[in-house]
Amino acid sequence: MHHLPEPIESGLPTFPMGVLPSPERRDHQRLRTVYRVARVTTSGDQGLAKVRNLSDQGIMLSLSLPACPGAPIAIELAEGCNLYGTIVWQNGSDCGVRLGNAIDSAQTLKRLYEERYARDYRPLRLPFGKTVPITYEDGTQLVRLRDISQSGVKIAHSGGFSPGLPVKILLGGDLDRRGIVRWSRDGTAGIWLTENLSVADLGSLRALSGADF
Repeated sequence: MHHLPEPIESGLPTFPMGVLPSPERRDHQRLRTVYRVARVTTSGDQGLAKVRNLSDQGIMLSLSLPACPGAPIAIELAEGCNLYGTIVWQNGSDCGVRLGNAIDSAQTLKRLYEERYARDYRPLRLPFGKTVPITYEDGTQLVRLRDISQSGVKIAHSGGFSPGLPVKILLGGDLDRRGIVRWSRDGTAGIWLTENLSVADLGSLRALSGADF
């Protein structure tokens, strides 16, 4: 059994999903091509990745994290929907993962589709503690990021952020984004980004933490 080190500022939950006890299913697996964003954890780093295809026994990913063959990897397809496996090959940013336990890929994709269109659906977030400047009509304030997703950020602030307020988050270089405060309470606020961040932008928390803010 492989053990992953703690990801930056967070650990992944360990809920099981769809494990099939019969290894004979390997001979009858079907490859399913998908486009899905996953949260992945490798040795000491965490980020978003694209799921290229999924089968009962494995996954093909396109990711920014180190993908050394033989290394363990944790893959979270949705909140609480976790898979664990071993990287078996790597070609550029693409890698193949052999799962530690087989899954029912058809049922997994059905579940993910239903969750994607549920009313309370939220994009996968990355825990991210970084102090960054935000500019708005009254000036500039340094805030502490709490988490970040492709479409929004959660911040800790010292006041002045009310719902509907237009802001600009200075994440650095091409990552600067404009947004709208969606909610604010108890010194925290949620900001919706008017231009999404890409999967590659959030491909590595370690790289993002070292960005020049």
